[in-house]
Amino acid sequence: MDTTTLLADPGAIKIKHFISAPQSIALVVQAVQLQPCCPRCQQPSSSLHSHYQRAVFDLPWHGVRVKLQLHTRKFRCRNELCAQKVFCERLPKVAAVYARKTVRLNAALTLLAFALGGEAGARTACGLSLPVSGDTLLRRIRRTVLPEAPTLKVLGVDDWAWRKGRTYGTILVDLERHRPIDLLPDREAETLATWLKAHPGVEIVSRDRSPTYAVGINEGAPLAVQVADRFHLLMNVREVLEKVMYRQNRFLRTQTLAAPVSTAPTREGEDAASCRLRLLPHLQRVKRVRRSSFAPRLRLPSARQASWMLLRPEKLKDDEQKIVELLKRLSPEVASAQILARRFVEMVKERRVDELRGWLVDAFKSNLPEFRSFANGLSDDVQAVKASLTSEWSQGQVEGQVNRLKLLKREMYGRAKLDLLRARVLHRV
Repeated sequence: MDTTTLLADPGAIKIKHFISAPQSIALVVQAVQLQPCCPRCQQPSSSLHSHYQRAVFDLPWHGVRVKLQLHTRKFRCRNELCAQKVFCERLPKVAAVYARKTVRLNAALTLLAFALGGEAGARTACGLSLPVSGDTLLRRIRRTVLPEAPTLKVLGVDDWAWRKGRTYGTILVDLERHRPIDLLPDREAETLATWLKAHPGVEIVSRDRSPTYAVGINEGAPLAVQVADRFHLLMNVREVLEKVMYRQNRFLRTQTLAAPVSTAPTREGEDAASCRLRLLPHLQRVKRVRRSSFAPRLRLPSARQASWMLLRPEKLKDDEQKIVELLKRLSPEVASAQILARRFVEMVKERRVDELRGWLVDAFKSNLPEFRSFANGLSDDVQAVKASLTSEWSQGQVEGQVNRLKLLKREMYGRAKLDLLRARVLHRV
C-alpha cells in the first residue's frame, strides 16, 4: 500500500511507524524537508540546531481517531542580517504554528461550522469521530477571514427581520454573481448611503418601493439607476384593491344577497285578495312541516379574498364568479377598482411602459381614494417604476437570499449575532 496518500503533505513528512490503540491510531511521522526557510527572512538553511516533537490530531480513519507524533527540527538562520537566529521548520500544509490539529482537520471542522452552526455542527462532528464543542465551532466562524466585497455594478437591496415587526437589517446581493456581499445592522437610509459611498461603481440598484432605500441610494450612489421590483408592484396593487374592498364591506353586507327559495307564485289575472288568501294556506303548510321558507344568506368573502377574486376572475369557479358579478353589480366602485387593478397587472406583466402615464391619469381621475393615493406614490417614484418595466433585473434572487438568511438565523438558536450571521451568510464553499 502506498502510505504516502495517508499524509497531508507527503513531500514534507514521512511515516516511520504506527502505534495502534483500541480507540485510536498514532502515527509517528518525521519531517523530511531538505532546506527549510527562515520564517522571517525566507532564506533556506541546512544548519541543524535540534529536534523536538509535536502532537497533532488528524482526520479520522474509518471512524477511528488519528494522532500524529510529529518529529520535527530547529535550524539556525545563516543570514547575518536576520534577527531570527534559530527557527522551527514550518509545515504549512500539515499544521499551523502551535496548532494541535492538522490543516485539513481544521478545514473539515470549519466547513461543519459554516454549514450547520455551533451545536448542530458539534453533534455531527462527534458522530464523525471529530469531538469538538459548539463554542469552538463558533470561534472558528469568527476567526475566518471573509473575502472583501468585490467591485460590482448591479446591486439588490432588501430588508430582513431580526425580530418581526420590531427590528430589521439590510441584505445586499450582487445580482450578477448571484451571491450576498454584506449585511447591514439596520435599514436606515444613512447606513445604506455610507456603504454605497465606500463601494463606488454601482450602476443599477434593484429594490422594493421603500422610500427609505430610495433616499439612501440617492445619497450614496446618485448616478445609479434605481429599479422598482415588479413583484412588489403587483402586490402593492392587490393591497390597494383589498383596501377598497375593506371600505366597501360594510355597505355590501347591508344588501340582500339571497332571495327566498320557496314563495307562493303569482298567477296571471289574480286579484290581491285571492293572492293573499292563497299565500296564507301556503304559509300554514310550510309551518306544519316546520321548514324555513328562506335560504341562508350568501356569505361574503373577506376583503383579502375578494381582492384575489377580482384580480383573477378567469381562475374562479362558477359560484365564485357569481359572487364577483354580484359584488360589482351592488357597488360600482368595486367594478371601477377591478378595471384599474387588472389594467395595472397586465401593464406590468407585459412591460407596457407607454401605458403607465395614461394609467396614472385615470387613477387620479377615479373616485377611489385608495387608487389616487397609490398613483400619487407611483408618481413620486416614477423613474424606478419605468425602469422596472424595461430592465431585466428584479428582486427574485434577493428574496431567495433572504429566505436562506432566515433559515440560518433560526438554526443558530438565538445566538445569531450580526458577526456570526454575516459570516455564515457570506461564506462560500
